[in-house]
Amino acid sequence: MGPTNCFLIKIRDGYLAIDTSFADYYEKFLKSLVKREIDPSEIRYLLLTHHHDDHTGFAAQLKEKNSCRIIVHEKAVVALKTGEMISMNKPLNRRVAITMAIFNKIKHRNFKIRPIFFTDEDIIITGDDSEILTEIGIEGKIICTPGHTVDSISVILANGDAFVGDVCMNFLNFCGIHYRPIWLYDPGLVFRSWRKIIENGARTIYPAHGKPFTVEDLIRSEKRYAA
Repeated sequence: MGPTNCFLIKIRDGYLAIDTSFADYYEKFLKSLVKREIDPSEIRYLLLTHHHDDHTGFAAQLKEKNSCRIIVHEKAVVALKTGEMISMNKPLNRRVAITMAIFNKIKHRNFKIRPIFFTDEDIIITGDDSEILTEIGIEGKIICTPGHTVDSISVILANGDAFVGDVCMNFLNFCGIHYRPIWLYDPGLVFRSWRKIIENGARTIYPAHGKPFTVEDLIRSEKRYAA
């Protein structure tokens, strides 16, 4: 969906969606479901890897119209309820700062989120969790992977597929990111989260931005920068 990869994982009685894109990609998302012969009502859960607008843009619409349950870290709740993004990030380097300034100007990005109305049916996690996914019919776990944001979480499936949001990336390579987030608030936490992803059995990394890559690629980048 534009710059953001959105994922669907089959569960016991429908689908788990991971992330949305900007709000104006909602109709495109619905059309992509039609192509896959999936009714929006089959999306039972929506996991948001963090609160940024390019991951939560049409989350409120999806929830309101299809009654899906939100899965999110507790540190994202205030931002998602109020529609105000947490401003704690800084660009990885000068090339990223220039590139994103141009993108935001073209996009007319205002860093606002359409507020989400939470109910008791939604799932707010406070730490790593190995039960939620099992309960809905997926073999895997949710782990906390901060560094890009304070509320970042990732999904690691038993087969090694890892959906990591923005704690790892694979785009804007001309900016020299080497799988690092283009925005971050704590580089040390990023690398600790990478190590956690690796140690939890990741084999293929599915970032929210860019193409999938192998855990061996991540390990090489970790050795290059984490030291």
